[in-house]
Amino acid sequence: MNLTIMRLALQALVGQRRGLVILALPVLLIALAGVLRALTGEPVSANAVVVEVGIALVVPLVALLAANGVLGPEIDDGSVVYLLSTPVSRYAVAASKFVVAAGVAAVAAVTGLLGATLAGGLSGRWVVVSVVVGAGGAVLYTALFSAIAAATRHGMIAGLVYVTVVESLLGRFLSGFRYVSVRAFAERLGEVAADVDLPVSDLSTTYAVIASLVLLVVGVGAAGWRLARFQLKGDE
Repeated sequence: MNLTIMRLALQALVGQRRGLVILALPVLLIALAGVLRALTGEPVSANAVVVEVGIALVVPLVALLAANGVLGPEIDDGSVVYLLSTPVSRYAVAASKFVVAAGVAAVAAVTGLLGATLAGGLSGRWVVVSVVVGAGGAVLYTALFSAIAAATRHGMIAGLVYVTVVESLLGRFLSGFRYVSVRAFAERLGEVAADVDLPVSDLSTTYAVIASLVLLVVGVGAAGWRLARFQLKGDE
């Protein structure tokens, strides 16, 4: 990894408008939990707020914005060519940008889930879920979306299709899609860590761990490979 590239990537991400959106998403989740609890006078539904809004929407969206924010614009405007002209391994470039994006996404995701858990008056087990699923899910989603952002200029659209169609739609009606679902991997790890019931009981812990590790390696490796091809061909 390269510290200079990491610093520049962080500055670029924070300085973009999408940085404000990354900040706004967890804030809105916390506000939603707080308002619902204030209106009902009772703890919020963990499944409705933390799982279906926080884990299903906020976590992948902040990861998608972060991953595309550190790599997508450079590919869109062609400035990535200047970055690739430096004597730095393409895989080091990809890994450096991934670390920054994953770190930002993990902080935002954990903040949102944890804040919603506390504001919603949920039990301590959901605090563990917030940390494990928020951090783990954000890192895994970032690995996937980094590879997609490096592969196409339409990384945002492709990521949204994955989240809305593959995970939310197909995953809801076809249980087999859980085996290619980042959300399912993260939820399974959170379920084991916190001893709560999440909708992934038929997904083994071993599979979730192995699939997560494979996704991390393949995601970052694919981004680096794509950057190497970009320099060689000068394509999009």
